[in-house]
Amino acid sequence: MSHIRELLKEETENTWLTTYADLMTLLLVFFVLLFSMSSLKKADFEVARRSLTLALDSATGNNSLIELDAQAPTDRIPEELREEKLPAHDYSLEDSSNPNSAEAIQQRIRIQRELEETKKEIEQSFQLASLSDSVEIATPKDGKLRLRMKGEVLFGSGSAEFNRGSVLLLDEVRRIMSRNPKYKVNIQGHTDDQPIETPQFPSNWELSAVRATTVLRYFMRGGISPERLTATGYGASMPLVSNKDSASRAENRRIEFVLEHQVK
Repeated sequence: MSHIRELLKEETENTWLTTYADLMTLLLVFFVLLFSMSSLKKADFEVARRSLTLALDSATGNNSLIELDAQAPTDRIPEELREEKLPAHDYSLEDSSNPNSAEAIQQRIRIQRELEETKKEIEQSFQLASLSDSVEIATPKDGKLRLRMKGEVLFGSGSAEFNRGSVLLLDEVRRIMSRNPKYKVNIQGHTDDQPIETPQFPSNWELSAVRATTVLRYFMRGGISPERLTATGYGASMPLVSNKDSASRAENRRIEFVLEHQVK
């Protein structure tokens, strides 16, 4: 009996070990948790923090996990979290708050003035060559300058072969391009709405595209860099006027040279 009493006494005296072991286990778990948090990348933690802050700030009602009678203050939220700022180039040119808008507008004005000077130069060149009646020079718009030549001046009806007198016009345009290397040129072919169907040109699309490409090749042979040139055929899709009679259809048959500043 005394032996049993001694065993019970010894067991009672050692119960503190269980509590101590539990405490050590909890401390170990706590330090493991601290270690795992310390190894979290700062960027990832910042993203999580911003997401949580914005979620609490934008939520309706009390921004707390526990329902409270009053709304917690949000003045501590940084201003950059309340309104994300876009890069300056994402704003419209008309946005007066854009710090780069003034510079962009000045650049646009400068390009417009350069195009106007180029227009005067081109007009003088064609006047000296007595070719003014064969070309129409539009007012510069949207950073582009357009030169229009009637289709029959350059090509025969339904053909993509140059007329005899077209070389003088094309050489004048080529010289203008050589003097103004800052411009790239898009050569555009346009037709009227009269359908065409030949073995070489199944439709007006093919005719306009081949005419534009023929002009491009002529310029390349004349020394203009192919990097500055593009050719596009539009068929009858972009008329200047309604195709109501022969005169209006003749006006719509044309080759356009669109000059635009090269992007560097």
